[in-house]
Amino acid sequence: MSRLLLAGVLIALCSAPAVADPQVRFGMTFGVDRNIPEAHEFGPMFGVGASAGRFTGELNYSYLSMFDDTTRVHRAGVSLRMDIARFWGRGRQSRAWYGELGAARRTGFWSVNDMDPGMDKSQSELQIGGGYELSGNGGAWQIALRVGFARRDPMLDVACRGMTCPVAMPASTGIAESVMLEWTWLLFRGH
Repeated sequence: MSRLLLAGVLIALCSAPAVADPQVRFGMTFGVDRNIPEAHEFGPMFGVGASAGRFTGELNYSYLSMFDDTTRVHRAGVSLRMDIARFWGRGRQSRAWYGELGAARRTGFWSVNDMDPGMDKSQSELQIGGGYELSGNGGAWQIALRVGFARRDPMLDVACRGMTCPVAMPASTGIAESVMLEWTWLLFRGH
């Protein structure tokens, strides 16, 4: 009986018309990643998504090595944003606090320290964030703090094994965090 009820609810939700407004945003992001402790990540970001009510789904991309000649770090991800509180003013003016969950993939060329050579790497991360949006008649901007969690790079704490240390063995385990501050402008937000 419960499966039949669940199937009925799913069919009802899927058959309801969904109206989503397109959204495009562009800005800058910067921060630090504990998997790349020698680097300070900074660069442009771009997001394309759709919003329906309090929710916004987005595909986003960041190039995080804008001023670093020794690395090439790209981050592509998805996120789901939800307005926690939105306050409306005159006309279409509004302010909002929002929360965000997402996942991303970092790829590129980097080293975990100054001693080891850079290598092509790839890293998955989960993200949680929060931010503030200010919308006016002519446009909108957002500022947000995003925290990412990824597997720690095994070469971060290379340990010497053996008496003369001919081979360095990876020793790192656990989680490495990244913290990114983002400021973006909403170039297009349908209403």
